[in-house]
Amino acid sequence: MSTTILRDCSKNIPHFVADSSVSPTGLKWAAPAGGKVLQVVSATYSTETTVASETFTDTGLSLAITPSSASSKVLVIVSQVAYVYREVSPSAGAYKILRGATDIVVVDAANQMAMGIFASPTGIPNIGIRGIINYTYLDSPATTSSTTYKTQGRAFATANAGSIVFNSDPSQITLLEIGA
Repeated sequence: MSTTILRDCSKNIPHFVADSSVSPTGLKWAAPAGGKVLQVVSATYSTETTVASETFTDTGLSLAITPSSASSKVLVIVSQVAYVYREVSPSAGAYKILRGATDIVVVDAANQMAMGIFASPTGIPNIGIRGIINYTYLDSPATTSSTTYKTQGRAFATANAGSIVFNSDPSQITLLEIGA
């Protein structure tokens, strides 16, 4: 008996499975394997957090998930309000998402990734730029232990009141466990 799975990954519908033991067509219905959302957790955080440091500092936005399988992936979705301020330009900051103590996304000058709300032109005094950081990342934590995802930020310069204020309006993190 041979079994081959034919599926359309763009739709979450049953698919045909070729099975030579089934007559007369040799086809039967089967549920799609993997790719299903197994659990969803979400948190909103609205405590304003000021980062006036050139070292990455927790923003307060974090959430834990316990994957049901070590082969599961976790889709991390972040929507976080940020306000960069400095009395003289240029004003900029960096941002990252961590799994535990491990960086999984880093948006910083060192890796030449630009983030529009975190940069301002030179020559303009009293810069304040506010925006929403939206980031989605598919992670492979390879564990069934509780795993915490969080965000951190840092100012490129703290002189002249350089800082970043996070969560002045509610920010959100959502974690989806996706079955393998």
